[in-house]
Amino acid sequence: MAIESKLLDVGPSDQNIVDLFQGEWSSRMPGDLVAEPGHAELFADHRLHWANGLIGPFADLDVLELGPLEGAHATLLEGLGARSVTSIEANPRAFLKCLCVKELFGLTRTRFKLGSFLPYLETCGRFDAVIACGVLYHMAEPLRLLDLITARTDRVFLWTHVHQADIVATRADRALFWPPLPIGGTPYRGARRLYPVVAKSWQGFSGGGESHAVWLERDSLLAYFRDRGFAVTIDFDEPDHVNGPALALCARR
Repeated sequence: MAIESKLLDVGPSDQNIVDLFQGEWSSRMPGDLVAEPGHAELFADHRLHWANGLIGPFADLDVLELGPLEGAHATLLEGLGARSVTSIEANPRAFLKCLCVKELFGLTRTRFKLGSFLPYLETCGRFDAVIACGVLYHMAEPLRLLDLITARTDRVFLWTHVHQADIVATRADRALFWPPLPIGGTPYRGARRLYPVVAKSWQGFSGGGESHAVWLERDSLLAYFRDRGFAVTIDFDEPDHVNGPALALCARR
């Protein structure tokens, strides 16, 4: 259906809401709702349940979520009993999808905010936990984001792609990556990755606003947190992930 300036001639339904963004959904909807392409099981994400056991439980915590995409994880966090969920989304269409999900599933303790989470993090107060699933590898300045996160919380959950030179060298898209270099005089290294034109042209694109992002090297990501006094746990380690090496990280201090 897609958003158009015309009246509907069918009765109201939840599917009508989903169909406003037909062909743009990344998340598979629960129950009988059909979202296209809807390939990611984000409403039943084992990574969030894993994080709940390591940096939670999230029950009665005030949680900050960076890049909620389509609101699936906020829905999960409410289900796990979070006292409040503040979700910051910079992509206007993704933000509107989050509002649709809020209405579909009756979220009452989640507030979706439209804008960049970088300036928000510079001025906001502290949170009990920060969730950043699928955002770090879209950043042109990943260390800036990590600095802001670790200034606002002692409990972090990340899922991100990382740079592993031996694996990237075997990938079909290896030409998109630049050689890894130290970042800004720090001991941490990252590799610039260009966005494919086809990815940027999809209306449901959920990446960063620049033409490139910087993927931190795996060892640098782990060292960053350990150097700041965090205990780090890794799982969902997928060096052969279809989009590049990936892992989930819980950090607590």
